[in-house]
Amino acid sequence: MRTTLFITILLHWYAFSQKMGTFDDHIGLEKVFKEYIKAIDSKNMDSIVKFFDHTDCTFHFGENKPIVIKSKEELLDLFSSWINSPKSLYVRTKLEELNVVPVWDDVDTKLCTVDATYSRIGNGGAALGRGRSLYHFYREKYEYPYRLLKKWKDWKLYMISDLAIEDRIEFSD
Repeated sequence: MRTTLFITILLHWYAFSQKMGTFDDHIGLEKVFKEYIKAIDSKNMDSIVKFFDHTDCTFHFGENKPIVIKSKEELLDLFSSWINSPKSLYVRTKLEELNVVPVWDDVDTKLCTVDATYSRIGNGGAALGRGRSLYHFYREKYEYPYRLLKKWKDWKLYMISDLAIEDRIEFSD
């Protein structure tokens, strides 16, 4: 009887401890985002596509109509076109400002936005251009029993939107 009571208390403690608190993965998502930027800078298609949800992601660049991607092949085609365009003729990306903003300030937040201002740097070290984009990420929980070892799957990109540099979005607490 004591063992059953102990196990019940332990399970309730575990369940409630998972629900309390504020978003706590700012550093984890920032790390994923910086790895994504390294993959973009390397222009390695295999590295780039691992950051995306291949079944549903949206790209919105400037005044153009949003591009909705429904498969890995479409994603590979999009990045192949970009790699073969003048827009990819830079050496590295310098992050100037980076803000990780959860949609809900809750430990179980599944959606998060990275607001990044950056410069594209050329061979000589000079900035070739500046940009600002919102990168929208989501994450899913693992199913039991694996979830006992690790709660969340990796963050995945599902939307990227370009913004004008002077458009600064203020988020209140």
